[in-house]
Amino acid sequence: MIKNTINAKSAGLLGLLGCLLTAPLAAAPLTAADGAFVTRINQALKTMPPMSGRFEQKLPNGGHAEGSYAIDWPDRLRFAYDGGGGIVTVKGKFVAVQEQPGGEPNWFPVALTPLSVLRRAVADGIAANMVTDLTLREDNYSITLEDPSGELPGKAQLFFTRTGGALQGDRLYAWRLTDVQNLVTLVRLSEIITHDALEAGHFEIVEIEEDDY
Repeated sequence: MIKNTINAKSAGLLGLLGCLLTAPLAAAPLTAADGAFVTRINQALKTMPPMSGRFEQKLPNGGHAEGSYAIDWPDRLRFAYDGGGGIVTVKGKFVAVQEQPGGEPNWFPVALTPLSVLRRAVADGIAANMVTDLTLREDNYSITLEDPSGELPGKAQLFFTRTGGALQGDRLYAWRLTDVQNLVTLVRLSEIITHDALEAGHFEIVEIEEDDY
């Protein structure tokens, strides 16, 4: 059964994916050079391999959290917080939030989170009217996306490494999600290990049932 209630701790864990319901912004027209770079980004997203490693999360309240992750874009993601702090698992159209390992999961539709914008970008490519900002830096770049129709809530800013003109140097390593109250959640990946494939067991939702006596 899909649970629609969100308690305080579940909301904190779901912050990894961004808060619910963000107001849409107007997309700025892209120049020809910007359009060429969006094509480059789409190619980088299309060729992203399964990966695992560590993540750091900056919370809207200024706090920090960290843990391990496994990602097989665009439909399978798992983030496990250190110290038994909880697990967030994305499988298909739903997000399962466990407040502690083995705990009962709370389920939420991915479509209610800004992650839906990121997943559409990975699965279908970035359309020009999704882009609200593109910033190039010496060793990295970022692109900010939102769904122009407003059907997919959320604003997602994606960060990529940049190695000269070498496409193989482009790698998604962080994202920033902003909610309607301008509260920001930043997730940065580190110790990135790429894989040919990740076994389904990486994304299993383990629920330990307590014995009744």
